[in-house]
Amino acid sequence: MKPVLLDCTLRDGGNQNDWQFTPEDVRTIVSTLDAARIDVIEVGYRGGSGSRSSATAGPSAHCTPEYLAALPDVHHAELAVMAVPTVCPVDALEDLPDSPVSMVRIAAYPWNMAGVPEYVRAVRRLGLKVGVNLMAVSYTTPGQLAEIADLVRGELPDVFYIADSFGGLTPDDVRQRMSLLTERLPIPVGVHAHNNLGLAAANALAALDAGAGWLDASLCAMARGAGNLATEQAAAFLTAWPRYETHAHLPTVCEASEYVAERVLPRPMTVRRAEIAAGINDHHFYFQDRIDKISAQFGLDPWEVGRRLGAKQPHKVLDDEVEQVCRALTEETSS
Repeated sequence: MKPVLLDCTLRDGGNQNDWQFTPEDVRTIVSTLDAARIDVIEVGYRGGSGSRSSATAGPSAHCTPEYLAALPDVHHAELAVMAVPTVCPVDALEDLPDSPVSMVRIAAYPWNMAGVPEYVRAVRRLGLKVGVNLMAVSYTTPGQLAEIADLVRGELPDVFYIADSFGGLTPDDVRQRMSLLTERLPIPVGVHAHNNLGLAAANALAALDAGAGWLDASLCAMARGAGNLATEQAAAFLTAWPRYETHAHLPTVCEASEYVAERVLPRPMTVRRAEIAAGINDHHFYFQDRIDKISAQFGLDPWEVGRRLGAKQPHKVLDDEVEQVCRALTEETSS
């Protein structure tokens, strides 16, 4: 079994450095990953991130025509961008056939999936490959995931991904969801695993065992919070384990990860209390600071506040939502 390995350092890794990759960083990462025979290199967002807006974001947050034109030539890898329909108008994709990009991944939360088919058809008309990424898959029931699979089956993208956006899934959770999808979809399915519970590699392997054919990863695990499955670790276990195969040349992948560790990462990736709390409570890592601050104001345990907030499966979390949870918890404990 030889899964497609997709590196998303320049896209998802930007959550760590505000997409402030220098031109040298971009050339080195793309050229080295291509020399390492990584199958797909995602070079950024077209139109911005849907989960973290930033007025100071660097070039890979938007993938302008000038940024794409400056990318180095590749000889093995395909180049991809991600577009999020809630922040990227569909007509903003029209120039991509004039760029080196050959694939567009459309990313949406479960509550935004109705807008995806228009984008899939638009990318198809442009003559590009298209993928669909379902974010926050932990917020779907089996029935809801089956409905989304039926929606995707009607469009037949080249690949359908599930993303464990909050890093809270276990290998059993991933295996269950992947089995449902591989039974329903006649297209390859992939997984984007986060490492909040230290399970990114275990979840990737569970997905492969259940039929996944594509894996997302990023160099040094670079991404928000606890990070992703690390590309160098994915290349390592695909190389070491005889049941798998890979195009990737491990020493060259490690050369790319050393560059990112020494020249790009603003700080080492860590998995500490905040990352674990977000994962175990199944909510976005970006909410954790707000939960800690407001829980302290109410004199409450932030783990319990986070657990209750995650159970509500919030689309966004502002102070009001956290304060409501805190007030309800305060009333319970005082009665």
